[in-house]
Amino acid sequence: MVYMAGDNNLSTAGDEDLKEMRQVGSSSEVNVLVQFDNAGIEGTRRFYIQRGGINEKVECLGKTDSGDPLVLENFIAWSCKHYPAERYALILWNHGGGWKPGDFDRLARYERTRNWNVREANFLSASELKRTLFNTTISNILNLDLPELREICIDDGSGHSLDTIELGKVLAYAKEIIGQTLDILGMDACLMSNFEVAYQAAPYVKYIVASEANEPNEGWPYEAILDMLSKNPEIATPDICCEIVKVYTETYKKWGRSNVTQSAFDLSRVKDTTKSLDSLAKALIDKMPDVINNMQRAQNKSKSFCTYTLWDVSHFCKVLSGLIQDDNLNQAIQKVITEFEPNSEKFIIAESHLGNGYDQCCGASIYLIPPLLPVSEYYADLEFAKNCKSWPLMLQKYHD
Repeated sequence: MVYMAGDNNLSTAGDEDLKEMRQVGSSSEVNVLVQFDNAGIEGTRRFYIQRGGINEKVECLGKTDSGDPLVLENFIAWSCKHYPAERYALILWNHGGGWKPGDFDRLARYERTRNWNVREANFLSASELKRTLFNTTISNILNLDLPELREICIDDGSGHSLDTIELGKVLAYAKEIIGQTLDILGMDACLMSNFEVAYQAAPYVKYIVASEANEPNEGWPYEAILDMLSKNPEIATPDICCEIVKVYTETYKKWGRSNVTQSAFDLSRVKDTTKSLDSLAKALIDKMPDVINNMQRAQNKSKSFCTYTLWDVSHFCKVLSGLIQDDNLNQAIQKVITEFEPNSEKFIIAESHLGNGYDQCCGASIYLIPPLLPVSEYYADLEFAKNCKSWPLMLQKYHD
């Protein structure tokens, strides 16, 4: 199931991805289903993808709002009803949750000078809105009662958090409709291999495949992925995820591209991984405020994403470890590094990248907002923050 929210400046890339899928198409063992909201065509269409597009089943839905979670839920329900399967993968195709704080800041200023609605802004300010998965994310921010609270939410990472909350609700619905846990959640979108996202999805999904960094417009190499599936439809689910990670970077290497990442997570390992983060947060709290300067130095020297709101877990910990002399704290740091070891039998079952900037990265990011920016008002609503209370407490003390 490929949900293509292409009613934006990615619609041309969506057309190219459909061409890639049609190079292989569906088979008796693999159903390839697409819902495509294309900016260049009036209305949304559903496809049962066939090789070469021959005898392809097409259903026209009229105009839909692909930023509405209910539209995504309807696509999942339709897919399961008409094309039941033993295993299910849902691919979310969009710009992703890596919004820029400046985009929301411009939206807020515009909102104060003109009476407008959120949906209208998709056309008036498409570049500012392009970074969120769901329009409800924008609505929740801009409809806050207090202007000062709205400003906080605009600048501090709440767009990413709210997208994650909406996504969790959709995945819960998918599990209910399918009658089983979703086998793979793939995100052909930017900046989504994030631990908070993984935690939110864990009750409803077995594996996640996503990028820690921004993705090029070409996105996933669908022809190579479907070719792999068609030749070996019985391949184990974790092996599918690892192959997607592998062919993703191999394809971009052939094209002479760099600065791309892709990771696969085993969500059955989320509980153990969370324990390591909980221990680290508690150890950092115990050493505050003395450890704060070293935390800031570690952030300055490690890889960040999403305009300095998300940090690669392993890279931050490795740098911090070199700055810390305390044995107990270093033990907690090393435990996190072990749990986030890439290409292991732990949480990160596959990671691949191109570009020297990612050599120390594990492929998973976490919210680690620097002290100069406020902690998101919405962060506490995430399941990770609710169940690993020491992490948001550590963030708050880091800022205090």
